[in-house]
Amino acid sequence: MPAKKLCRILLWFPLAIALLWVIGLFIYQPLSLIPAGILLPLALLLRRRRIPADAWLLLLVLVEIPLYLALPGPRHATWKSSWAKAPQCTIQGDILHIDHIRDFHYRSEHDFDIRYRSESYPLSQLESVDFAECHWDGMTAVCHTMLSFGFKDGRQLVVSAETRLPEGVEQNAIGGIYKQYGMLYLFGTEEDIFALRTNHRHEDLSLYPMRIKPESARRLLLHYVELARRTEEEQIPYNTITGNCSTGLVSGFRLLAPQMPRIYDLLPIHNGSIAGLLFRAGAFVTLPGETEQELRTRCYLGYDLAKDAPAQYSRAIRLKNRSRRP
Repeated sequence: MPAKKLCRILLWFPLAIALLWVIGLFIYQPLSLIPAGILLPLALLLRRRRIPADAWLLLLVLVEIPLYLALPGPRHATWKSSWAKAPQCTIQGDILHIDHIRDFHYRSEHDFDIRYRSESYPLSQLESVDFAECHWDGMTAVCHTMLSFGFKDGRQLVVSAETRLPEGVEQNAIGGIYKQYGMLYLFGTEEDIFALRTNHRHEDLSLYPMRIKPESARRLLLHYVELARRTEEEQIPYNTITGNCSTGLVSGFRLLAPQMPRIYDLLPIHNGSIAGLLFRAGAFVTLPGETEQELRTRCYLGYDLAKDAPAQYSRAIRLKNRSRRP
C-alpha cells in the first residue's frame, strides 16, 4: 500500500470517530446543529475552490468541540426522588456535620419510604475505610464502586457517586456522553445504599477493608466532601467516560498516592479493575501470602444480605466478611 494512502487512512480513522461523536451531539444536543447549518451553505458556496471534504468535516469537529464544552450541565427543577436532595456539609473544628444523609426504607426497588438524616461525625474517630463494588448480570469488567467510612461508635457513612436523573428519564450510556444527566455525590447509610443493590436489585457486593492510616482516611473523606460541594454548586454533569461513578473515587486515591501512573485514570472506563489496582498497590488488608483471587473470594458477600434484620445490615455483612477468612 502506498505510504500516502496509508497516511490518509490513518488520518481518517480518528476523524471518523470524531464524526460519530458529532452525530451523537446532533441527536442529544440540537443546539449543535447551528454550526452545521452555517458550514453547509458555506461549503456549497465555495465548492468551486475544491476544498477537500475531509477539511470541511475536520472544521465541523473543531467548531463543535468548544460548543460542547460551553454547554451547561442539566438543571432540572424535578429530579427523581432518589436523587432529589444533595448532601449539605459543614465542618467546625473536628466535627463534620452532614444534612440530607440518605436513609430510605425499601419494600422493593421502586417502593420505598423517603428518609433523610442529619448526623455529626468527629473526624478524630474515623478509623476505617472499606472499598465496595457491586456487579450485576454476571459482568466483571463493569461495576458500581463506593466507599464506606467507619467510625469508632459503629456508624458507617457511604459515599456513592451517582447519575442524577430527571423525572421520566431513563439512563443510557450513549446519552451519558452528552450532558444529559446530572452528577450527585450521595452520602448515605449502608442499609440504604448497599442494601438497595444487594437485597432489591440482587447485585453482588464485595467489600474490601482498606489499609489506611486514620489521618489519610480523614483526608480522603474531606476530599469527597469538597467534591460533593463543588459538583452541586457548579452543576457538573455526569459523563459515561470522564465523569462516572468511579472517576471521583480514583481522584481520591491519587490524593493519597500522587505517584500513581496516569494510565490508571483510564480505569473508571473498566472499573472492575480498580480492586486489582488497589490490591497490587498494597491498599487492602490482606492475609499473609493471599493472592488477588483469594482476596476477591474472601471479600465477596453476594446478595440478599441480612433481609430478616435490615437494621443490622452493617453488622451482618461485616460478620459474614470475617467468617470467610480461610
